[in-house]
Amino acid sequence: MRLLVLAGTEDGRELAEALKLRGHDVLVSTLTTYGADLALEQGLQARSGAMNEETLANLLKDGSFAALVDATHPYALKVKEMAKKVCETLALPYLRWERSNLDLENHPLLHWAKDIPEAAQIAARQGERILLTTGSNALPEWVSLPDLKNKELYIRVLPTSQVLARCESLGFKPKQIIAAQGPFSQEWDEAMFKQLGIEVVIAKESGKVGGTLEKVHACLSLHIPLVLLRRPPTETKDTQPIQVNSIPQFIKHLEELL
Repeated sequence: MRLLVLAGTEDGRELAEALKLRGHDVLVSTLTTYGADLALEQGLQARSGAMNEETLANLLKDGSFAALVDATHPYALKVKEMAKKVCETLALPYLRWERSNLDLENHPLLHWAKDIPEAAQIAARQGERILLTTGSNALPEWVSLPDLKNKELYIRVLPTSQVLARCESLGFKPKQIIAAQGPFSQEWDEAMFKQLGIEVVIAKESGKVGGTLEKVHACLSLHIPLVLLRRPPTETKDTQPIQVNSIPQFIKHLEELL
């Protein structure tokens, strides 16, 4: 069957590739051209660019898709809600692939925050040199928070001209910007944290894919506090992700459902 897969992450592309190997006609949609290029390198059909409700609806109708598979990042709230709404309007099946959460034991160096303001408050109490590894989209909110005004803030972001321009427009100097493509190993993280003299790290709980666990191990190894943003509670009983532990199980459920 023909499927539209919203996927800008590694596990999203892995899912799309597995669907293709099962014989499905898959189109991967990503926000960035870089994400689409990665999909194309894996032999997948891909398109890129931001979509609103109208453009997504037109894409689904014009492409005669049997379903939409949402494999976007756990924190991509606006995209998830838009995709659900469009699919409901078109009476098209919406299936959500959600990577599993990290199962972390309590530790005095691990601090959980429900949102960005709380994360900033916690981090500000832990040290002066703070590293943000939460991406570039929410940087305006981070820099506006009074808790971080007098802190030495470093950011790790994707090395694209658009992202770097956004960072510079917010006042970040080159010495504060680490522009690199992840995910990163524990060894890479440890070396960078030590090189910059980082005293606190802030990250998203992005699951087992994406390098979060490596950050956890690096921080614990160096005795650096790590502030983790909890995943936003957006799912309802009618739109819960398929509760499976692997991509093969997800595909099996998808094929049975459709």
